[in-house]
Amino acid sequence: MNIKNTILMTLCLLVIACAKQPDTQVTRHQIDDLRDHDNDGVINQRDKCRATPSGTLIDNNGCAIWLSEQSFAIHNVLFDLDKFEIRNDQHEQIQHLALTLQQNPQLQVTLIGDTSSEGNENYNHRLAQQRTDAITLALTKQGIDKQRIQIQEYYQDTDYTHQLKQRKRRVIAVLKEQQLQAQTQWTIYSSEEATLRGVEQ
Repeated sequence: MNIKNTILMTLCLLVIACAKQPDTQVTRHQIDDLRDHDNDGVINQRDKCRATPSGTLIDNNGCAIWLSEQSFAIHNVLFDLDKFEIRNDQHEQIQHLALTLQQNPQLQVTLIGDTSSEGNENYNHRLAQQRTDAITLALTKQGIDKQRIQIQEYYQDTDYTHQLKQRKRRVIAVLKEQQLQAQTQWTIYSSEEATLRGVEQ
């Protein structure tokens, strides 16, 4: 073998030996999912809640910030003067109340005993209690757990009773439901949307 061939072979071996092997290691940047499927401003790689409701406030993990809200429904059960027996024309109201509670096991009911202003206070306190007891009994007979029934009287200072504007012969049933609602974020359209809702109502 001549010197020229020897030099060429040596160069070839050097080139092969020095050639860089392909880098098969994938960097973190290459596997990051930079897309934002629910358009909440948090990339998929960091988003722990992939179906955030549109237009809601979110935390750093892309999850909606929820607020606890209460909704109320009011039912009046009427009584005759100086009586606590349930009137025939009020049974349908109580049945409707019981059915609502049966269909919505998360609901609680607060019964507020009321009386007209006749009679002394001690007598009216007792009459108010007898009226709430009568409705409690009617509800439990229809399968409503007594633990779901709260009792208040007109003379107590509570969030409900202080709103009684006039003394009447009745028991007020207040159904309260706790709900979670995603907190919405303010946009340049928020004021306009609020105005439109007010007009529609």
